[in-house]
Amino acid sequence: MKSFRGTLRDPWFLLSVILAVALVLLVVVPQYRIFVASSEQELGKTVIRRGSDVYLEYVASSTTGFAVTEEAGGLTISRNGQPFLQVLPLNSKQTALRATAGGDIAVEIVDEKQIKARGTGFDLVITQETFRQSFFGPVVMPDPLTVASQADGEIVLGHAENAYLTVADREPTHGLGNFRAFLTRSRYVSAIKNSLIVAVGATALATILAVSLAYLFARYNFPGKQTMITLITMASISPPFLGGYAWRMLLGSQGVFTRLLNLDFTIVGLHGVIWVINWLIFPLIFLMTYDSFTAIDNTLIESSMSLGADKRQTLFRVIIPLAMPGIITGVYLGLMTAFSDFGTPYVISLNLNVLPVLIYQQFMSEVGTNFPMASTGSVVMIAISSAILLAQRMYLASKSYASIAAKTIALINPSRRVKAGIVAYAVLLIFMAFVPHLTVIITSFLQWNAGIVQPVFTLGNYIRLFNLQISSIYVSLFLGITTTILNVIIGVAVAYIIVRKRFRVISNLINLLVMVPYIVPGTVLAIGFVMIFNRPPLLLTGTWMILVLAYFVRKLPYSVKTAEAVLYQIHPDLEEAAKSLGAKPTRSFFDVTFKLMIGGVISGATLSFLQIMTEISSTIILYRPPWKPMTAVIFENTTRAGSDFGVASAMTVILMLIVYVPLYFITKKTRMSLKGEETFAAYN
Repeated sequence: MKSFRGTLRDPWFLLSVILAVALVLLVVVPQYRIFVASSEQELGKTVIRRGSDVYLEYVASSTTGFAVTEEAGGLTISRNGQPFLQVLPLNSKQTALRATAGGDIAVEIVDEKQIKARGTGFDLVITQETFRQSFFGPVVMPDPLTVASQADGEIVLGHAENAYLTVADREPTHGLGNFRAFLTRSRYVSAIKNSLIVAVGATALATILAVSLAYLFARYNFPGKQTMITLITMASISPPFLGGYAWRMLLGSQGVFTRLLNLDFTIVGLHGVIWVINWLIFPLIFLMTYDSFTAIDNTLIESSMSLGADKRQTLFRVIIPLAMPGIITGVYLGLMTAFSDFGTPYVISLNLNVLPVLIYQQFMSEVGTNFPMASTGSVVMIAISSAILLAQRMYLASKSYASIAAKTIALINPSRRVKAGIVAYAVLLIFMAFVPHLTVIITSFLQWNAGIVQPVFTLGNYIRLFNLQISSIYVSLFLGITTTILNVIIGVAVAYIIVRKRFRVISNLINLLVMVPYIVPGTVLAIGFVMIFNRPPLLLTGTWMILVLAYFVRKLPYSVKTAEAVLYQIHPDLEEAAKSLGAKPTRSFFDVTFKLMIGGVISGATLSFLQIMTEISSTIILYRPPWKPMTAVIFENTTRAGSDFGVASAMTVILMLIVYVPLYFITKKTRMSLKGEETFAAYN
């Protein structure tokens, strides 16, 4: 009892409860809302778009269960061949609804976005979709949905200009119909198949290249190796859409090389997506595999050779099996990245049917009116991602990889010919990984004409950027810095609770909640956020706060796990010693533990900041002007009609500078630290 009371008095326990509640709200509730929406089967629905005084049209792709026809300057809605409602435009802010069978229409105003209407042959809910805009100052709200007037068999709705009015049956049913449709209809089945082909194909190719290069780096000594590792590390933080954008410029239907060499070939298509994503995930797999190879006890290799095994047998029976945890982890990260990548398939081929693009199109089609199928696709993606994670865990758990470290793998000084071959291979792979970066830098200084680059030097792209899009740089920096600070504060607290406090239930719960977003694709997380933050009392859509919360949840694992790794290396007796000398728990934490953690905290903060600055999958769903980050500017200027590829190139160069400058100094510092440790070990 005393122990329990002591736990309740512990301020860290109170903080744990608060963090657990916050993470449940930000992680569990959105996913639960998505799951519920995936089971909703609407009996009938259509979306009507209002424009000018007489502009009125229905969205065919968002119409289910109803038949809509254009008649008498308006629309007539029918069910099973029986018309029951006419929709007539009055002016830009008023629309009349008239019951075709006559009789009164009973109206119930639910809130400013929803009205219920009941008449002969129908029982409907009518909602309005608009996007509000907000600044740091007052929030500008759209005109609410109201009943301007009511007569026999007719009501007049008041609404915002350019509103989307959804007319749907009041009560949806719940069942597995959406999942049956998703798993049987060709469009959805094709998306699943294409996503798996992209994920497996890109990961397989990247694994072959990365593992072979990692082995050469770990086994052989050659000049420039550390510099190459630094470059590969920098390539691992590449913006996810950069490769698609650059390779399309080079080998698209109007690409530089396509036109210059008159090639009957285009990178647009499934093969192009596999090729581009391969170079996106290659650095990730390399880094994980390289660390595993370098950690192998060289005594085991020597023992294998002494027992008569040749180099090939030792490689496949000893070295690779011992490095398998790193290889499998790298493959897992590659699969997850390739499977959930939204930017590359969308930029390379706008009509490529893969799950992230399909979900985005279902959700964003005409102001996001197809929640059920978008949610169903999201659940399918989460299920597949969870299955990949489970397979990785089960494989690693089924094997034993433990060894007693005596000395690290010995470096071989190869012949001049072999050394030249290794360097050439490494340079080729690194060059291919950096092709997008080089392409963007060069084209940012060239003139663009109707989406085709011209060999004319210009600074006009940067001039237009700073004249028209400079605010996006400030927005990205504000969002990145704000979220990073939040991630560091919460990340350190969470890590301390997990490592030091170890509260029986709540610590494990927090650890689980922190890692869940790692397997949830960005588009899925964003849809969940829209569902829970799009109405009072948590009305955050259109503001910078919803972006900060999304970035915070998605990137928190980087801060937590980095701080956690450092904490495990700090003996708790140091903090206890400070307490014994009279320091209060808070002071002992900040004066002792936190100071020793600062290096890991900075590394985690840097990783979080870099990931936030290059985030696109959740950004493209959640952002609204004026809160347009740099990634959104690049995305819009590479995928939409009237795109300004010059501004996109210039903005990408600015983004690369913001990303790679801090990353360079971090990797340089880490490399110097490792070199110092190696020197110390050799001396002793």
